[in-house]
This record gives sequence, C-alpha cells and structure tokens, in this order.
Amino acid sequence: MNQLFAMLKWEIILQSRYRIIYIAFASVILYYLMLKVVPVLNSVETRTTFLFFDPMLIGIMFVGALVLFEKTENTLQALIVTPIKINTYFLSKIISLTLLSLVTGTVFLLLAQGFDFNIAYYLTGLTLTSILLILIGFIFVSRCHSLNEYLLMIMLSFIVLFLPPLLHISKIYENTLFYLWPTQASFIILKGTFSEISAIDTAYAVPYLFIWIILCYYLARKAFYTHIIQGGA
Repeated sequence: MNQLFAMLKWEIILQSRYRIIYIAFASVILYYLMLKVVPVLNSVETRTTFLFFDPMLIGIMFVGALVLFEKTENTLQALIVTPIKINTYFLSKIISLTLLSLVTGTVFLLLAQGFDFNIAYYLTGLTLTSILLILIGFIFVSRCHSLNEYLLMIMLSFIVLFLPPLLHISKIYENTLFYLWPTQASFIILKGTFSEISAIDTAYAVPYLFIWIILCYYLARKAFYTHIIQGGA
C-alpha cells in the first residue's frame, strides 16, 4: 500500500511536469465554449460525446505519452530493478488518470449542466470508460518505440473505438453490430448522465464494460511485460 501511495504521488508529479493536468482542464473548457458559441451543438448526443472524448484523450493519448516519456528518460528501466510490482505500476496510472478524468468531467458537467445530471450513471460510466481506455492505451503503447508510431496508434484507436458508437448515437448510421464495441457500452452509460436509458441498456452496458476491462487488463499486463519489461519485439 505504501508503494502504491508513493507511485500515485509520483504520477501526479509527472502529470504536472508534462502539463497533462493543464491540457485536460483546457480541453473541457474548450468543450464548454463550443456548446456556448454554437448552441445547435448543445444536445444530449454532443454532451455525451464530449464526456466520452475526455477520458479517451486522457486514457489513450496521455497514458501513451507518460509511458513513452518514462522509456525515454530510462525511468522504466530503473523501475524494473526495484521491488515495485507491475500491478502497482498499472494501478497508479489507472487511479491517477481516472481521478483526473472524473475531476475534469465534473468541471465540464457543472459548467454545461449545473447540478442537473444523474450522478450514478456519470460516475459509473466515466470510471469504467476511463479504466478501459487507459488499459487499451497500455496495450497500444507497449508495442511502440517512438512518438510517431504511437500517433498512428491514436489515429487507429480514434477510428475503431470512437467513430462507430458516435455514428450510432448521432443516428447517422445505426447498426446492432456496434453493440459488440465496448465503447458502445460507454456511450450508453454516459448518455444516462443526461437522459433516461432503459434497464435493458443498463443491464447490457455495465457488465459488458466489466468483461472488457478484465480482458484488457490481462492483455495490457501481458503486452507490458513482453514488450517493455522483457524488451521483446
């Protein structure tokens, strides 16, 4: 437990040093300004999209940046020879970045909604979504050796993870196959922050996110151990 607290403190220092905290807050202010300047965007679908996009930014882009910075500065190489376990390292990233997502998400909601939102759906949706996307970020960055490679991964993740549920929720193109996407479940729960969703949708989305989180944790840990700890190709 002491190791985890020490790692959490270090994570906050890193996030501040690399301006990640400031970028995260700037992004939600930008979302709010877009809603105010372009009133036609101020819909449940757009607010749900913005609420999803912030943990995606923090989970995939920022976790990748942090790991790449640590690789560049040989922090991970030093970590390998310490008694700190991989699970502790993962948990420190997951907890610190999820807390950042929750703080920035709350700021966005208070600006855009006041206190008129469903806190249970908000906390559940944002927490599970953030954890899922952080783990996916770990899977991607473990196989990357440079920022350019990771930027390509970010573009791929945007297309695969973000566009299908966005098309569905905006009703541009609806397809039941999109329910296979874990991020479709994220969009459904996050939409419950602003409007009522059915019990069937809730019963699908929450367990489905848990299943994907367990799967992605296994894959992320395996990829991290193989490609970073062991230095595999």
